[in-house]
Amino acid sequence: MLIVIGFFYLIVLAVLAITLATDNAGLQMRLAGFGTGGLYAVCVWHSAMVRGAVRTVTFFVLTAVLAFVAEALGDNFGLIFGRYHYTGALGPRLLGVPLLVVLTWGTIVYCGFSLIVWLAGRRTREPWTVGYRVVRAVLVGLATGFIAAGFDLMADPLAVSGVWREVLGTDAWWWWVDGGPYLPNLESWQGGDGIPVMNFVGWTLVPMTIVTVYLLIFPGGDRPGDRRTDAVPLLIYGFLYVTMVGGLVEMSWYDPGLTAAIVIGTLAMGPVVVLGMLRLAGPYFRDDEFDVGT
Repeated sequence: MLIVIGFFYLIVLAVLAITLATDNAGLQMRLAGFGTGGLYAVCVWHSAMVRGAVRTVTFFVLTAVLAFVAEALGDNFGLIFGRYHYTGALGPRLLGVPLLVVLTWGTIVYCGFSLIVWLAGRRTREPWTVGYRVVRAVLVGLATGFIAAGFDLMADPLAVSGVWREVLGTDAWWWWVDGGPYLPNLESWQGGDGIPVMNFVGWTLVPMTIVTVYLLIFPGGDRPGDRRTDAVPLLIYGFLYVTMVGGLVEMSWYDPGLTAAIVIGTLAMGPVVVLGMLRLAGPYFRDDEFDVGT
């Protein structure tokens, strides 16, 4: 898994270096969907190792179904995320929803969930009362939603920017009518400028619902892992950050307003990445290894 992720990093960083050195506008943008299927496969692989087959199938089927339903309601009726519409640029669609988007949801939600569970620490004994299960499930789900929404603070401006049409002659999706107050000066290729706040509310609530339902079904812990296994979700989330920044840097040559998305997205995704790096670099402690009296 680490070799696969390392290969993705190598390709994207090499392309970014060539882009910056040659001012080849559009080179990094063309890699916006690079590795989507591969990263999803690595997430499934990782889940099978640390959670087993039954939990893995449950998690990813649950994510695919709920994310697809949410996206279909959004694309067709303007519900949950606001009024937007997908184009055919992202590949085959079902009820207006690109299948590529469903895979992206699986990767984002799984990474966020795994990072929260890992950063929160593992306990050997838990008071598994009904009330505790519900509260824990909701809080872990909410934290996962925040991580997912942090990613979309960069992903959505990147996708709806008019730079796509200007440079590559293509586009991903667009917001109807008035757009929204997030980055209101963002020049979209079609529809309203800016992004509605409701979009990020949806990006928080959908992962929260997925993870909450999953944890209510499977409240127990994961299989013991080592640092290499723990590093996989962190590296995938970091890769997503790098690809978003790379694309936005290149696009900001045409629309300087996209620089704001880099700053905001970095402040949202950065703490999670840094905390994960600190956790990965430091020793693992159990509660009983601390002697309060000394």
